[in-house]
Amino acid sequence: MAAAAAAAAIVLSFVVTLLVAAATGSLPRQPASREAAAGDRGVTLRVGPRQVVVDNGVVQVALSAPEGRITGVRYIGDPNNLMENDAGQGDTGGYWDSVWNYPGSDLPGQYNKLDSTEFNVVSSSEDQVELSFRSTYNPSLQNSFRLNIDKRLVMLRGSSGFYCYAIFEHARDYPALNITEARFVFKLNTGKFNYMAITDDIRRYMPSAIDRDEPRAVPLAYKEAVLLVDPKEPQFRGEVDDKYQYSLDNKDNVVHGWISGSDPNPMGFWVITPSNEFKSGGPFKRELTSHVGPTSLTMFFGTHYVGKYMVAKIDDGESWKKVLGPVFIYLNSSPKSGNNLQALWQDAKAQAQAEARNWPYSFLASPDFPKAAERGSIAGRLLVRDSLTISHTIDGEAPSTSPEIDAGKLYRFHFHFLP
Repeated sequence: MAAAAAAAAIVLSFVVTLLVAAATGSLPRQPASREAAAGDRGVTLRVGPRQVVVDNGVVQVALSAPEGRITGVRYIGDPNNLMENDAGQGDTGGYWDSVWNYPGSDLPGQYNKLDSTEFNVVSSSEDQVELSFRSTYNPSLQNSFRLNIDKRLVMLRGSSGFYCYAIFEHARDYPALNITEARFVFKLNTGKFNYMAITDDIRRYMPSAIDRDEPRAVPLAYKEAVLLVDPKEPQFRGEVDDKYQYSLDNKDNVVHGWISGSDPNPMGFWVITPSNEFKSGGPFKRELTSHVGPTSLTMFFGTHYVGKYMVAKIDDGESWKKVLGPVFIYLNSSPKSGNNLQALWQDAKAQAQAEARNWPYSFLASPDFPKAAERGSIAGRLLVRDSLTISHTIDGEAPSTSPEIDAGKLYRFHFHFLP
């Protein structure tokens, strides 16, 4: 990490009360002609007694109501569900979840799927649909999650994807809690996606989830690591599979996902993170990305590689609110190219750059997400005279700020300077 940090730009971390302005503008429509043609019809919304479906002609997303789990994703008329889904039950499809605990408790963390109890249409037009799935802390229920959660999904006309974000809120009269983990997970179609891409150097066909089970695999030192001894595809025999092999620093975790590599016309499913201002731990905090499942996820709070210092502690009597995301779920299909998988990966990276250029987004309905005009800017000359701080930064250890910021309770902004 030290060599990479020395060769790259020096990252100095500062926490400011002003939100830093970024370039704005309307998001580009994806270039594929069939996507453009499909998107001309605008966004439609169908609300049923237990399901809501939003569709812009390019992408269709089905969600359970009022729970807010993503039970289906379809792309440009393909009848196949890109999600692994079991009637919305269990750890399938797309879902938010969290691990939390009572302050001072020695008990295992409380796992919560963050299923909602109230569904609302925030806005609906041919240009944009935004949906809200809310849950509220209920002290009469044992182990009720001590936050109000508002999960949002946004779809735009002509866009080859959809945006997801959540608003976590702790009212002043709510009891204290510690948040160990909060994430957004996608369990993808096991019969479709078999090629994973994390970085330019980490792109490959992957074993299947059943290859990790005995007797096809042998458990190693901890449950996430297994030795593949009899996988369905012999090319993976002798490999060690471990989801932590595919972790990235937050600063490098911009786009990752899966490709249906065996399809005649492969398609990609990508998780794009346009900003890290809402994540815990800073630019050098490592977190999970995609792994065998096929699974793709975004970690907003997490203690991986650090431990208890990354636990977000919300006190009794504390009024606290934070917007997590949005992240962009991007779908693409293979252009006419000699290397379909490479082309899909390059296109996903280009889309990630476009999303980052358009941060902060201007189209979100929640007033809790500051638009560009509501953010401040910083300009001027920065002089750093503390050689110890500089040496730590070059070594890949961003200067520490405070436990609240490191653990993700507050927003965090990072400035990049060339040496």
